[in-house]
Amino acid sequence: MKPQKFYKIYLPALEKALQNDEVNEGFYVKGPEDYIDPECIEEITLYLEENEDGFLEKVAYYFDAKSHNFPSIQGVDIEVYRKQLENYIFKIKDR
Repeated sequence: MKPQKFYKIYLPALEKALQNDEVNEGFYVKGPEDYIDPECIEEITLYLEENEDGFLEKVAYYFDAKSHNFPSIQGVDIEVYRKQLENYIFKIKDR
């Protein structure tokens, strides 16, 4: 899967996950993978396993921190960290 196709599927799921990130189900906040169409999930999972980048790592840190009610991530307030993710989403969409 090419990155463009991945992000076309992944970014809407990420945005949905961010909209619902206040719902914590016992130390579990649903991440983007929980909002991906089941028909695409295998392909997306494979892409995530084979491709790592700073943005995807930040997304993982964010949802882990939200799940555990951490106030910050690597010394950055969690709300500031979220804004950084939102800005990066905008940049990817703007390409």
